[in-house]
Amino acid sequence: MTVMLSTNAYGAVIRPYERSDRSAVREICFETADRGRPMAVLCPDREAVADLLTRYYTDWEPWSTWVACIDGQVIGYLTGSLNTRRYQRVMRTWIVPEVLGQALLRGALLHRSTWQLVHAAWMTWQQGGFRRLHPPQGYPAHFHLNVRERFRGAQVGHKLVERFCAHTEAAHVPGIHLSAREDNINACRFFERLDFRSVGRYPVVLPEEGSYRMHYTVVYAKPL
Repeated sequence: MTVMLSTNAYGAVIRPYERSDRSAVREICFETADRGRPMAVLCPDREAVADLLTRYYTDWEPWSTWVACIDGQVIGYLTGSLNTRRYQRVMRTWIVPEVLGQALLRGALLHRSTWQLVHAAWMTWQQGGFRRLHPPQGYPAHFHLNVRERFRGAQVGHKLVERFCAHTEAAHVPGIHLSAREDNINACRFFERLDFRSVGRYPVVLPEEGSYRMHYTVVYAKPL
């Protein structure tokens, strides 16, 4: 198989994910997953965050994940799935129960942040946030994108998305969807420039400064 590589203005190489990239992907995830900022404010458990947000992609569908590298160092990644229903099934059946069990063994119930997240999840459920339908009709693939802060704005994310779109199209998947927080203006504009269009939104309640606040997440989709 021929592996296609591409570069951007920083000289970053976009290439398929390799097993040796796993720790770098997990680190970048924790440091950037909250709208480009560290997840520590929401959840200090690095292992649980990285497992919930990346384990499916690195361990169950690694062929749909891509990384951006400079001088051999991973500076960004795109984790994706061609089949969101399979992703949901694996998460529900295998990954989430195991991650929660491991977090409990690490003493998660002793931390105030854990109970805040549980309460926020309950409030989200009450607002209908977990009743959303995914994937949207005709858009079975999805992806997540994260790039280290100092490498943003130089086409790294654009090249990663291009690579995943080509991968998805080659697999004869009809469309891609993704989610972005409505208050993450830069991310929303970025996806809109890449011809992703809003097809819905849903509420998410999060702990914030000792209280709770309801945000909205926009679902974007693009046909191939």
